[in-house]
Amino acid sequence: MNVMKHQILDNWAAVNALAPEWNALLERSRANTIFLTWEWIAAWRETAGRDAQPFVVALRDDEGALVGLAPFYRTTLSLMGVMPFSALRILGDYPTGAEYGDWIVRTDREAEATAALSQALARAGRAWDCIWMPKVSGWTGASDALAKACRDGRLLWRSRPKGFGYTPLPATAEAYRKSLSANKRQQLRAETKRVSARENVRFVRCRTQDELPRFLDALFDLHYKRRSLLGDEGSFRRKPEEADFYRRFMPVALDRGWLWLYGMEEGGELKAVQLGYVYDGVFNQMQEGFDPEFVKGAGNVLRAHVIDECIAAGVRGVDFLANMTEHKRRWLAEPRVGADLFIASPKLKNRLLIAGPIWPKGQQLRPVRGVS
Repeated sequence: MNVMKHQILDNWAAVNALAPEWNALLERSRANTIFLTWEWIAAWRETAGRDAQPFVVALRDDEGALVGLAPFYRTTLSLMGVMPFSALRILGDYPTGAEYGDWIVRTDREAEATAALSQALARAGRAWDCIWMPKVSGWTGASDALAKACRDGRLLWRSRPKGFGYTPLPATAEAYRKSLSANKRQQLRAETKRVSARENVRFVRCRTQDELPRFLDALFDLHYKRRSLLGDEGSFRRKPEEADFYRRFMPVALDRGWLWLYGMEEGGELKAVQLGYVYDGVFNQMQEGFDPEFVKGAGNVLRAHVIDECIAAGVRGVDFLANMTEHKRRWLAEPRVGADLFIASPKLKNRLLIAGPIWPKGQQLRPVRGVS
């Protein structure tokens, strides 16, 4: 069996050299999601991650073939505002809306490659204190594989369950509608009737680069209007870097055929917008917005239209991503379980992080200002 050799890449020139091999490895791994594509990470690097220092563990066999990646960058977490910890996070994770962070390893070498990455991280334990990996999938085996890697590498770790929602799609839109509850079908019929009663209402899809700015501006504006009803300014105003990321990534996603950006317009003005990415046969539901002063239920009608479009195109499922809710269940989302993972190198001070119920993003353990 080929011997595996690792290298830690701590500068962007070295990481960028992996670009020709990155997606090919990703597509041969269980970690194959849009959130770990080279295009996603490159767009993040140009915006929110431009000051981030990479810490990528690259694993090759003795023939030079890339078989594994632990795609991290450095950041700092502070305990109670006084004790700093050097932390590793997945490239492209924040503030992009990314989920399903993972190590990227070839499925035919998964067990040995995952173990080798864990051992490489353990040997480099002086360079980092902790690893924060939220929203890891469970159904792909990712959370179990990473937990085993931590045990094998004698790293400290703990996890907590995380819920997700996923809707498998049938062969026809008629079959999907019939599967909805009677109350949901009745609601959707009434909402569709109200929308249809308006003049000059139609569904539109962004298909060209020239159309993209109009759709993006509408998404940001309508998302704010929707969230403001709940006393929240919304993601894009709260995190302007996320809006910058969208502006960089979405043109690339459109060129790749991943971007599914739909709108409902009246008289040429967008009143509702739905954004998702179709990757590896699945529609990833990302963001939406609607005008609260427009027809009640217009956002639901647009979502139903997008699901119909997915079924017609042979998309096998709608991934509603993290946090399973009753609203998602009404759209036939089924619960899936993943995990948040918190890993630490076995230093004495790091045992403080693992021993108690302390998680990043809480009041006790926070990112240092200016570091994403």
